[in-house]
Amino acid sequence: MEVTTTQMEFDQKVNELITSEQERDHLFDALKKYQTSSDVIKLVSDLKRLINEPTKLEIYDTIRPLIRPQHQQQYDKLAPNSPGQKLRVIKLRRRTSESFGFAVRGGFEHGVGIFVSHVEPGSQAEMRGLKMGDEIVRVNGFTIGQAIHEEVLNLIKGRDEIELKVTNIGMVPIKQKPSDPVTWQYVDKPGSNKSQAIKSSGSENESVVKIFINLHGAPSLGCSIISGPTHFPGIFIESVRPGSLGEDYNLEVGDQIMEVNGKSFEKIKHKEAIVELKGSKELNMIIKKSVGLPLLNLKKKNVEGSPVPVRKETSNEQEPIQLEDSGEVICEILEEDLYAKVEKKHWAEEQEKLRKEKAEEAVREQLRQQKKLEEEQQEREEQERRWEEQERRRREEEERMREEEHMRELEELRIQEEEKHRAEQRKNEEKRKKEEAVRKQKELEERKRQEIAAKKQQSAVLAGRSGPSNSMKPTLLGAAPGAQTSFGSSGNTKEVEVILEDGTPLDIELEGGTGSPLGGKIVICEVYPGGSVDKSGGIRRGDQIVEVNGISFQDISLTEANEKIWQVEQECLPGDGIKFVVIESGLNDDDETTFF
Repeated sequence: MEVTTTQMEFDQKVNELITSEQERDHLFDALKKYQTSSDVIKLVSDLKRLINEPTKLEIYDTIRPLIRPQHQQQYDKLAPNSPGQKLRVIKLRRRTSESFGFAVRGGFEHGVGIFVSHVEPGSQAEMRGLKMGDEIVRVNGFTIGQAIHEEVLNLIKGRDEIELKVTNIGMVPIKQKPSDPVTWQYVDKPGSNKSQAIKSSGSENESVVKIFINLHGAPSLGCSIISGPTHFPGIFIESVRPGSLGEDYNLEVGDQIMEVNGKSFEKIKHKEAIVELKGSKELNMIIKKSVGLPLLNLKKKNVEGSPVPVRKETSNEQEPIQLEDSGEVICEILEEDLYAKVEKKHWAEEQEKLRKEKAEEAVREQLRQQKKLEEEQQEREEQERRWEEQERRRREEEERMREEEHMRELEELRIQEEEKHRAEQRKNEEKRKKEEAVRKQKELEERKRQEIAAKKQQSAVLAGRSGPSNSMKPTLLGAAPGAQTSFGSSGNTKEVEVILEDGTPLDIELEGGTGSPLGGKIVICEVYPGGSVDKSGGIRRGDQIVEVNGISFQDISLTEANEKIWQVEQECLPGDGIKFVVIESGLNDDDETTFF
């Protein structure tokens, strides 16, 4: 009757979780294939194609009773975890120049919650227990069930401390395009690949597995259990009878029973554990593999040389489980063996050897604990140092903000004071502009008068230089605008690149330009030693500048030429080249030249 009831409950659960009749048929076909082929890997692969959203994940636990005993542990390693029922609190504090170490996806705009899509290995998030596939329910006390993605990011970004409340779903949402519907991807369990799943459960690595044990029709499980001492608490499997149901379920000596039918066995008393194990013919158990082997090895060494009998509590053959209550006896045996007075020399030597081994193990354990405490202390000190640094920065930031606020207040007062005088200042500014306009007009008139006078003087000088005086040394002194001179008139045109060194200007002086005796030519009248032009060695005093970096220097005023040279020099960085196109001068370095 119980088997029929279980089948009915299974059918009812499947109907609740899978509404599509076609999908239910596929599920039953996959189970039939498994019953025929015993291929649990193929079964889980088929189930993952059918169970494609978080609301259906409970089916994996519903199917567990249908899995053969020898496949239970392999099935648990391959199947995804059931969604978490309890919320976990994850507190993260941002380290200096580091991120929290996780990424999220989803949001209300996509019709799903916020899920952890990646956890950086070795990051603070991983160390605090955050897992890929966790759904974030709260951030810093705020419920985010109806928050869009950007709002959640704003709650996390820019904060040095965050508190997350999460529950593990084991899947993450996926969208290739904004218009695509949401699909779900499984999160791989640690050790869920095929090579690890098929590997014998006697592996040295600790692993936790969940199994379902059906005791209907079985006289006993064929196992005995033992309770660990105070320093090694827990319920451990001490022996597994060959050919028993426990062996079929791959239970092994040293396995720790962590939970039975939802009740924790981590701190349970021995008698209570027996009641739980004997009280049901269907056991949903969580097992941690092989962690009790050191305890059982120590007991074995002690019992082999001890005449003290082991006190056991066993069940008769009609009871569903054979158990052994010897947890407390271990401590009694050890104490009696350590302090017993035995006349036989061999027994004394064995006891001394055991005592030394225990002492050495105690020392090693003490060293391990001491090292662990030191590491924890260092971690606390480092954490405190980071907190102090953050607190210092926070105080500095508050002080800076107060200073800025004070400066703003002073600025407002200054603006208010200035506002009182602005009317008068505007009047003074208008008056100054009028005076400046009058002054410029006078200067312009004066400049025109001077230019007229200069032209008259130049004409007179040129007239005085006609005739035999042409055989004199060439000079620009008094030359009329546009006159032919020896500056650039017969020299070669060349291109010179001047490298602008850091902190070293061009250091040249120009003369000429429109309105000058050189007739619109820009000529270098001085190359100062130590400047970038002097170091290049390709430009001499008296050379005419034609172009600089493609900018023409012909028929421009001296003021414009100086402004362009300054502009080119400002735009270049140290190490850049400035390209000069010049006409070589026909003058010698010793010629005395005066430029106007």
